[in-house]
Amino acid sequence: MKLVSYAAQQLVTTDDVAEVLVTLAAAIANEGESEALEIPIVVDGKVETAELIVGLGNDLLVGPSASADVDPDFSEQAAALRAHHRYPRSHDDEPGDDDWNITAVDLDLDVRP
Repeated sequence: MKLVSYAAQQLVTTDDVAEVLVTLAAAIANEGESEALEIPIVVDGKVETAELIVGLGNDLLVGPSASADVDPDFSEQAAALRAHHRYPRSHDDEPGDDDWNITAVDLDLDVRP
C-alpha cells in the first residue's frame, strides 16, 4: 500500500494506483494543465473514492504505508487511469504498429574493395 499526501491530507491506495497517479499527474503538469481525477482509496478498512486535482501547481507525495490488511484489488481503476488520454505511452503501445508488416532491409552499402 502507498500513502498519497495531497493538500494536507493523507490517502491510502494500492501501489499500482499510486504509481499510475504519479505518472499521469506528471504528464498532465508537463502539458501545463490540471485535471480532476478520481482514485480508489482505503479509509478505516473500507474502500472509498477520492477526487483530486492533479497537474500544474498541485503537488503529490507518495510513500510507503504499513498495513497488515490484504490489499484491495484496484486493478480495474488503475487500468482506467492508464487509459487516460494524457497517460504516456510507449511506441509499442500505439495502435496499428503491427499493421505495416514491413520487412527490414539491410542497407549496408559499403563498397570498398
